[in-house]
Amino acid sequence: MLQVRPRHVAIRLIFAAACGSAAIFAPAVASAGTAETATDPSLRCEIVEAALEDMVPGALAKASQGADASISRASGTAQAPCSKDVAVARLLAVASSQAGITDGDRYQNAAIEAGSTFNGMGPCTAYVWWCFDAAGLSPCFMDGAATTYPHEVRDWYAARDAFEPKGSYTPQPGDIWLTDNPTGRPFPEASATHAGIVDHVSDDGQTIYCWEHVNGYVHLVAERADHETLIGYARPDFGC
Repeated sequence: MLQVRPRHVAIRLIFAAACGSAAIFAPAVASAGTAETATDPSLRCEIVEAALEDMVPGALAKASQGADASISRASGTAQAPCSKDVAVARLLAVASSQAGITDGDRYQNAAIEAGSTFNGMGPCTAYVWWCFDAAGLSPCFMDGAATTYPHEVRDWYAARDAFEPKGSYTPQPGDIWLTDNPTGRPFPEASATHAGIVDHVSDDGQTIYCWEHVNGYVHLVAERADHETLIGYARPDFGC
């Protein structure tokens, strides 16, 4: 069963408030009726440095003097949080800031710019990659590689013993949810067809809440822990 630490929630709240996010840590699933969003494509997020420093001293130490401490997709600069709590909070604040976004091409185009290719099956994995990148955590996702394909995520983490099969593990916030539907594979041997970011798990462990770009827009999806197409979870290294 997932144990949520108060400090972790507080950090999440600060990041979400800074990003103007309406979906902070509530277990409710975002509804289609909230598809309108004022989120700017450049992700107008400023980290509330002083408050975070008060809770986690040194958590947002800049890589160099005078470095920009804002979360900006345009900066392209990886940040270096000193704790997993802060890194995961940053990632989930970015993920939730996109709630209601219907433009999946923004994520695919960004991933293509970074070296990947267009995925005709959809932008789910491009969205996952984009969230890490926009949060300044690109080194924590496949060592900085860009991809739009869920099978590449699954294979990369499995090759490094950082993939946990369904039923063997309780997912943690920031893990990558991976499913495989044979009818959606880009080629017959592909090992996964969909990806999302784990936000939290229900108290009884039966429901996994994930941020996903699915069914045409970004929202928090309540997934069953025994979902028939679920294959497991990739575990990003937030010590990046």
